[in-house]
Amino acid sequence: MEPMEFDAALGGKEHLPHSANSLKFAASRSIEIAAMTESILRPSKTKLIFQSLPIHMRRRVMSHNCKRLPKRLREGHLEQLKKSGQPPKQKRPSRKYRRRPTNLLEEYNRRQRRNVWLETHIWHAKRFHMIERWGHRLAYRPCDKAFRACYRATSAHCLLQDISYYTPIQIKGPIDIIKDLFSNITHSSCGLNVCAKAYLNGNREGTVKLYMPNSYPYEFIGKIDFFWISTDNDQKELWLFVHPSQIKIVEKVLYKFVSTIKTDQSDENTLENIYPKRRKISTKYSDIKVTTMAGQFTRFRLTGPKSHAVLVQSLKCVDNIEIVQSNDWIKYILKKNVDLFLKEKSEYWNQISPLNSPSQLPPRLVIGLVTKDPRWSRPAKRTKARTTQDTPIATEKLINIPPYLCTSPLWDKSVCDIVKSKKITNAKFIAHLTENHLVPGEINEDDPTLQSIPIVLIQRPGSQHSDYKKIGYGSGWDIIIPSGYGLPFWLTFIMFGARSGGLRETENLAFEMGECYLPPDSEAGKLEEKRIESELKDKYFKKPPSKRVNYIKLAVPSPFICPWNILLKDWGSNDGDKQFILRETSILHTLQDCLIKKQKVPKIENSDYCLVPIYVQILGKGNLTKHATICLPETKDISSGKKLMEPHHEDPNKKLRKQKRMEHRKYLKQMRRKRIKLRKTQVNVNQKLKRKHNSKPSEYVKAMRELWLPSNVESIRNVGVREVIGFVTHGAFSFSESKSCGVGYIAYNALVKLNSNALNKVLVRNTTSRQYRLANVNIIKSP
Repeated sequence: MEPMEFDAALGGKEHLPHSANSLKFAASRSIEIAAMTESILRPSKTKLIFQSLPIHMRRRVMSHNCKRLPKRLREGHLEQLKKSGQPPKQKRPSRKYRRRPTNLLEEYNRRQRRNVWLETHIWHAKRFHMIERWGHRLAYRPCDKAFRACYRATSAHCLLQDISYYTPIQIKGPIDIIKDLFSNITHSSCGLNVCAKAYLNGNREGTVKLYMPNSYPYEFIGKIDFFWISTDNDQKELWLFVHPSQIKIVEKVLYKFVSTIKTDQSDENTLENIYPKRRKISTKYSDIKVTTMAGQFTRFRLTGPKSHAVLVQSLKCVDNIEIVQSNDWIKYILKKNVDLFLKEKSEYWNQISPLNSPSQLPPRLVIGLVTKDPRWSRPAKRTKARTTQDTPIATEKLINIPPYLCTSPLWDKSVCDIVKSKKITNAKFIAHLTENHLVPGEINEDDPTLQSIPIVLIQRPGSQHSDYKKIGYGSGWDIIIPSGYGLPFWLTFIMFGARSGGLRETENLAFEMGECYLPPDSEAGKLEEKRIESELKDKYFKKPPSKRVNYIKLAVPSPFICPWNILLKDWGSNDGDKQFILRETSILHTLQDCLIKKQKVPKIENSDYCLVPIYVQILGKGNLTKHATICLPETKDISSGKKLMEPHHEDPNKKLRKQKRMEHRKYLKQMRRKRIKLRKTQVNVNQKLKRKHNSKPSEYVKAMRELWLPSNVESIRNVGVREVIGFVTHGAFSFSESKSCGVGYIAYNALVKLNSNALNKVLVRNTTSRQYRLANVNIIKSP
């Protein structure tokens, strides 16, 4: 039988058309195409779309990145992701798009809504560990291991810190009324008042200790720096620089005095009673005007003997007003007929330039200068600034301060706004250097097109505790400049050898100087203690049980926070939350003399609520840490020289912890069996059991944490073999003393007992140790 041919061209009977209509063909096959599309988008099989590919085309990241799939399968893959509850990931904009100046600025502004950024934030963020503190995003410590280097900078070179987070407050009004206002929130026994003669002329900066109104010695607010500005009229200006942890309380107290508002209410139930009228009452403080100037200034702190040389090399003073009359802010000052006294100030600055250290100057000296753009004086590569002369300076030149040395146009808000708006960018500055000079890059310091900047320098004397610290350690300068010029000044100081530091260096500097940082009787100190407690607790419970210190066995009732109220209750009749730190300078000096000479300690009022600030130094080996206990020694502890150890105590919660752990393991096994059964009985294998992820700890975790730490602590005085009289708030190895030291507080009544035993030494014990160590004790005279 012959095979049949179908094509007519080959002799068959079938005739095929010469052309085909694609639309008709697609329409006739529309049902098949729709079914195929439906099977791709919504497959009935249990396999996922990326699993339907050949093995050689499969990739592990296909379930996370749809672009790894062929284009024809991506849409169905995204549909499956939506069904499973996982939203498809949005495409992240390219880095080139994100780094555009406009987009970058929008992103920075968005990120600043939550926390305030300083002007040097971008510079610090690339080199420092940043933290959120007091509503600011601050640099905490350098990324490199620079702990010792930062100390060497404070002792022999220059440490630079940005402290622009201090908020300035301007107070205007008559001197008598301002003095009366501060008499309600300060006390004369704690030092000079704001209206002392030493401060009124404005040549010196002062420090005042603020309390809540008429509540001395309780409810301490904090230490505030201030200085006066002399004006032509009867009104005087007082400027406060407040730490951000205290700014809200200080503002609340000041505004409460200045703006008193009374609400008028009628007896009848009328519309006026529902919405009462508020009217301002004129009081004796109504003439005072309080203004918060947040963000108007940038303030840098230079610490160390070479900080003076860094300023001398960086700052080029203007001594002739004719050179800078082209500056807009100079014209604004001249319209007000304000003499700048540039020549006298420049001469005095040149006289003190050869000094080796700022500690040689009169303490707290305020100098107002007008300087040239710091970018002129910046060196080509980083160098260490040094003084130009070694010749001694006559003390008469240092003491004879010009009468208008502290005056500065910086305190005028309009001047700051003009300086900021007329600032020349780095691009224009470089273009001016290269284009407008015969020799490209030639420096002409008297160029009238560039702006001059008003600044204020404030000298810091450093440590004054001759009993246990080197006098002059920590001395330096504070420089206040208009906002907008922070980074040019900062980079110039860095190029002249200053080492940058963060908030950690501020805490360590206070410790090295023997000062109290955020004392526990203030609201800021209490919040800081709670923050440290939560951090230490989280760190403790992240460790496995075998690596945790058992504080119950070591007889440490409160390892993460100092229980001051319980301590005062044990040593007196303190039944409430009232407590205060002794700050009367005369009594503190008397206590120090009594400790040295082993004389009788005088009695004071409210001694049951009083804490005494002390500085302890370990004798011999050993290291002090935070929250170490300070104990009362016996005579044999000092004379024998033997090591005193705390015996092991019984832990009543040990069996209970073991029992709860076994019960929890049984519960976890039961839940695992249930999950396995549910997986087997489910129709859809791909549908997984969703576990609840909660960031809060479970009830089991809370119960176990309570069993690990001592609970219901009512007394701490007699928990160990020696009586507890206080705690160390900050303890570490002190580089300035070459031994382990600590700053802490003891109860006043405990100090009386220590002195009655004719002892001037104490025992200290860390929270993770059983050994008691002998230590010297000194009274901190300016807490």
